[in-house]
Amino acid sequence: MTLLEVVLALAVFSIAALALVGTLNQIAEAAVESQMLLEVEQSLESLIDEYGKVPQMRNLEENIKPGADGVAYHVKVQQVKDLKNREGRFLQDMFRIEAVARWNDGSGVIELQADSLRYAGAFLPQG
Repeated sequence: MTLLEVVLALAVFSIAALALVGTLNQIAEAAVESQMLLEVEQSLESLIDEYGKVPQMRNLEENIKPGADGVAYHVKVQQVKDLKNREGRFLQDMFRIEAVARWNDGSGVIELQADSLRYAGAFLPQG
């Protein structure tokens, strides 16, 4: 009878341990995915800053090939026309910078996008 109790206790413990290992595995996968998203978001912000600080902004479209992380980027800078402020005045020399990241995480293609409006004269040298 004691042997049966020990076997049952081991079976219950084994089932609980397997459930715990599965949960820990899911937590680890979520942490890795979260870290990847954070890195991609920071890269998108950096790209927008980089293209937004160019002294002579112009319309352009550029593809950046995937690096070691497997993420490819597409940057599009386009002049915005017919943009008004609250008083109804047209804003001149405004550009929309759009950055898109695309990668495959094994279960499919993921795409993340960020954009910003920038004034073309914001980073002109003073002199």
